[in-house]
Amino acid sequence: MTIKAISAPTTPAGLSATSSDDVLVARARAGDSRAFELLAERHSTPLRRVLYRITRDCEAAKDAVQEALVSAWRSIGGFEGRSRFSTWFTRIGINAAYSGMRGQRELTFDPQDGIGEQVPDWGSRPDEVFESREFLAAVDVALGELPTDYRTAVVLRDVEGYSTAEAAGMLGIEERALKSRLHRGRMALRAQLDDHFAEEAS
Repeated sequence: MTIKAISAPTTPAGLSATSSDDVLVARARAGDSRAFELLAERHSTPLRRVLYRITRDCEAAKDAVQEALVSAWRSIGGFEGRSRFSTWFTRIGINAAYSGMRGQRELTFDPQDGIGEQVPDWGSRPDEVFESREFLAAVDVALGELPTDYRTAVVLRDVEGYSTAEAAGMLGIEERALKSRLHRGRMALRAQLDDHFAEEAS
C-alpha cells in the first residue's frame, strides 16, 4: 500500500507542508487522509533511514515503512499525543521491522548486565581518524555485526541523535533498559573496532 492509496488528491483549506505535527495529527484523527499524507511525507524518509540501519536491508526497510504507514493510519484515531507523532510512528516502524527479522534479533541483554564493565581503552584518538571515510565505513560494518537490540539502541542514540527518553519510547522499554542496551552496544562496537583503530593511529 502506498501513501497515495490513503490520500486525497487535493489539500484541504488550512493544511500545508508547513502545518505543525499537532495540527496534522488532530485533522488526521478526525479522518482527514490528506493530513495523514502530509505527516507521512514528513516522517517516512527519516523512518526509512532508521530502519535501514537496523535491518541492513533496503527492501526490508521499505516494506517496514509501508507496514508502519498502514498501521499508523488505522490506529491514528487512538493516538492520544502522549508522545510526539515521530516517536509513535518510529515505534510502529521498528516493530514492523522486528517482525520481519524474527529469529534474527539475538536478544541477549539483561537490564543490569554489564553496567559496570569498562569499555576497551583506545589511548589517544586523533580527530582525523574518526572523520576518515575508511573509519566511518568500519563503524558501519561493525554496527552490522551487533545483536539487533544493541544495534538499534546505538542507531537511535548515537547515529540519529534521539534522547534517551525518545529512544526508549520508540522501543517501548524503560529508560534503564535502553541505557543498558546502549552501554553494551557501545562496548561491543568499540571492541570490534580496536584493531582498526590501532592500525589507523599507528
